[in-house]
Amino acid sequence: MGEDEGDPSVPKEPEGEPEREIADALASVSPAALAHEAHTAYVEQLLKTVRVLEACESRMHALRAHVVSALHEEVRRAASSRVAAAEAVSVTASEIAAALNVGQRNARSLVDECLTLADPGLLPVLEALREGRLTRRQARAVVELAVVVPPRKRAAFCAAAVAMACPDDPSLAPSPGALGRRLRRLVEKYADEPLAERKERAAATRRVDIEPAKDGMCWLTAHLPVEVGAAIDTRLEALARSLQGPEEERGIGQLRADVFRDLMLGSSPESPVGGVRTEVVVTVPARTLSGESDTAAEILGYGPLDAPTARLLAAQAETWTTMWVDPGSGAPLALGRRRYSPSLAIRRFLGARDRACRFPGCDKPAAATEADHTIEWQDGGETDTANLALLCREHHRLKSLGLWRVRHVESRPREDLSSEDHAPPAGVLEWSSPTGRRYITYPESDAPPPF
Repeated sequence: MGEDEGDPSVPKEPEGEPEREIADALASVSPAALAHEAHTAYVEQLLKTVRVLEACESRMHALRAHVVSALHEEVRRAASSRVAAAEAVSVTASEIAAALNVGQRNARSLVDECLTLADPGLLPVLEALREGRLTRRQARAVVELAVVVPPRKRAAFCAAAVAMACPDDPSLAPSPGALGRRLRRLVEKYADEPLAERKERAAATRRVDIEPAKDGMCWLTAHLPVEVGAAIDTRLEALARSLQGPEEERGIGQLRADVFRDLMLGSSPESPVGGVRTEVVVTVPARTLSGESDTAAEILGYGPLDAPTARLLAAQAETWTTMWVDPGSGAPLALGRRRYSPSLAIRRFLGARDRACRFPGCDKPAAATEADHTIEWQDGGETDTANLALLCREHHRLKSLGLWRVRHVESRPREDLSSEDHAPPAGVLEWSSPTGRRYITYPESDAPPPF
């Protein structure tokens, strides 16, 4: 035993690696590290402010609805005759139009929206706006469909719709397009009339409108049955993509517009109308297909489809594919096989699972997306549904450039899961933004009805 060993008066050598600890400490206070930390904090604060402003806008709109409703009630109460009282809405709109110096049409739209929100059946929507939980855009989506629901069921529908739009976990909040699809499905649980009857009546309002825009342009819109619109959208996308090539300078949006123009005015050499195969995927429950049930089918990426039309489309279909789904939720479980390039079966599976581009908030329908390898093939990634997701061209590009990073949550190694953890559902993606923020996107949980 050495003479210094065990002597408390003799200092001991520090344990570990002091040089590395010192280097790490210095690195954490370096100008670059401090600048990065300040940048991250600044971006975080700016994004937090955006969220706060969104909530403030919701509260202001709830207050606006209360004030406009009170104004309408006062105009109606002070009317000198029954005729004047019957025109209370128009008079209120004219008062607002004059006060704000806006057109009567815009003022009337505001009054109609505010009076609708004041309906007792829509109280859950108004309360969510007051609390800043529901945005004005979300409120409009709920209100637009609430009118389909009979008054006695309206409050229950609105409560369920608000819960759907504002989950306790904000990361589970659906994108605007996904919310619209879910709300259209939810309506079918509360509506007294079948979808087919409502659609027949609504089809009488079909039309095409044109609205002049700036710089010699215009907006052309059409109000059509969903199966017609889905077929048109899918065909435009397919024809536009068929024209892309190394020498083509037009973007996909310009190509779609030009193809639409040529189809309406006559085909041109640049935009062939034939020779391109298109596919609209419709999921139909077996009982609906056999006529035993009128449960709505669904055009993937677009929304519910009434049973009679679904059966008609099924009779005309060139391709049939059986899909195995979860008996409880209807979520797709299996379809197709693996190979280097995604097979048609895998592509259909992704369409059923993802419905639209899986980037946070994006709603490009499946027909306008590409099957992307989350882990690139050249890096060992497999052509498998556990490593594929649908991305629109723009978000595919941002991911390929490395500006945004994504991973399948369920691809986490099993050893990384503690004994308390449960395997996450299939198709969950975690996105990392250029500023370091993380977002989780989920496949639409309310899948088409089980077969």
